[in-house]
Amino acid sequence: MKASQLDIRSCNHCNYECFANKECPIKDDTPDIYKKCENADIVIFAIPTYGAHLSSMYFAFAERSQAIFKSFDHYTKSFLKKINFIIVGNLSAGGDMALHEALYSFANLGFWPEVLLFPSREYRKNSINGDLIEVPEVKKRLDEFVKMLVKNVERRRSASVKSK
Repeated sequence: MKASQLDIRSCNHCNYECFANKECPIKDDTPDIYKKCENADIVIFAIPTYGAHLSSMYFAFAERSQAIFKSFDHYTKSFLKKINFIIVGNLSAGGDMALHEALYSFANLGFWPEVLLFPSREYRKNSINGDLIEVPEVKKRLDEFVKMLVKNVERRRSASVKSK
């Protein structure tokens, strides 16, 4: 899914219906996206950084989780444990700080997502042009990252079958 082509709105101007187990009054693509994530084995957020922060669209999506998941346990098992990050941002522009920002949500959960940080300057590219993916070394790193994620899922499935 390409987030820029989706209608993702932040929480705003409501009566906190989600805290009263009522339906969120905001009508956008967010519930459908979370449902697709629940049904997926792996969720990868590829997030650009702006001024040493993750994009505002990521934060809008993340904050809406409180209206989707009715318990933190369900949220953790069906969503958080599937998340992985690809952060695009130069170290001199705070890419490492944005990475920490992404990981902050996992600080007390006992597990961490897999992460890949792409400082575009290392590849002589401008991060806003969208051409980083054209670099053979970047493609190779992405392929290796995805293979590792698939192996992790296979390992978890195997362990789950053995424990039954």
